[in-house]
Amino acid sequence: MPPIKPAVLTINEFRQWARIGRTKIYEEIGKGALPAKKVGGRTLIPMEGAERWLASHPSLGER
Repeated sequence: MPPIKPAVLTINEFRQWARIGRTKIYEEIGKGALPAKKVGGRTLIPMEGAERWLASHPSLGER
Protein backbone atom coordinates (compact mmCIF):
# COMPACT_ATOMS: atom_id res chain seq x y z
CA MET A 1 0.00 0.00 0.00
CA PRO A 2 1.49 3.40 -0.96
CA PRO A 3 2.05 5.95 1.81
CA ILE A 4 -0.78 8.38 2.47
CA LYS A 5 -0.02 11.93 1.36
CA PRO A 6 -1.01 14.58 3.91
CA ALA A 7 -3.74 17.02 2.89
CA VAL A 8 -1.94 19.95 4.52
CA LEU A 9 1.57 20.83 5.69
CA THR A 10 2.67 23.02 8.58
CA ILE A 11 5.28 25.69 7.87
CA ASN A 12 7.99 23.45 9.31
CA GLU A 13 6.85 20.42 7.29
CA PHE A 14 6.75 22.51 4.09
CA ARG A 15 10.21 23.93 4.88
CA GLN A 16 11.64 20.42 5.13
CA TRP A 17 9.73 19.15 2.09
CA ALA A 18 10.63 22.06 -0.20
CA ARG A 19 14.06 22.64 1.39
CA ILE A 20 13.63 26.39 1.67
CA GLY A 21 13.77 28.77 4.61
CA ARG A 22 10.92 30.11 6.72
CA THR A 23 11.50 33.68 5.51
CA LYS A 24 11.06 32.65 1.86
CA ILE A 25 7.92 30.68 2.75
CA TYR A 26 6.33 33.68 4.47
CA GLU A 27 7.37 35.94 1.55
CA GLU A 28 5.63 33.59 -0.90
CA ILE A 29 2.52 33.44 1.30
CA GLY A 30 2.52 37.25 1.58
CA LYS A 31 2.72 37.63 -2.21
CA GLY A 32 -0.17 35.20 -2.62
CA ALA A 33 2.02 32.79 -4.58
CA LEU A 34 1.74 30.06 -1.94
CA PRO A 35 -1.72 29.38 -0.52
CA ALA A 36 -2.03 29.10 3.26
CA LYS A 37 -4.70 29.21 5.96
CA LYS A 38 -4.46 30.06 9.65
CA VAL A 39 -6.14 27.40 11.78
CA GLY A 40 -5.97 27.69 15.55
CA GLY A 41 -2.80 29.76 15.47
CA ARG A 42 -1.05 27.44 13.01
CA THR A 43 -0.36 28.25 9.39
CA LEU A 44 -1.29 25.33 7.14
CA ILE A 45 -0.40 24.94 3.47
CA PRO A 46 -2.62 22.67 1.34
CA MET A 47 -0.51 19.92 -0.28
CA GLU A 48 -2.18 20.62 -3.64
CA GLY A 49 -1.08 24.27 -3.47
CA ALA A 50 2.40 23.28 -2.26
CA GLU A 51 2.88 20.95 -5.23
CA ARG A 52 1.59 23.59 -7.65
CA TRP A 53 3.96 26.20 -6.14
CA LEU A 54 6.96 23.85 -6.39
CA ALA A 55 6.11 22.92 -10.01
CA SER A 56 6.00 26.61 -10.95
CA HIS A 57 9.64 27.11 -9.94
CA PRO A 58 12.34 25.79 -12.29
CA SER A 59 15.00 23.53 -10.87
CA LEU A 60 18.59 24.76 -10.79
CA GLY A 61 19.40 22.77 -13.92
CA GLU A 62 16.68 24.53 -15.92
CA ARG A 63 17.74 28.11 -15.18
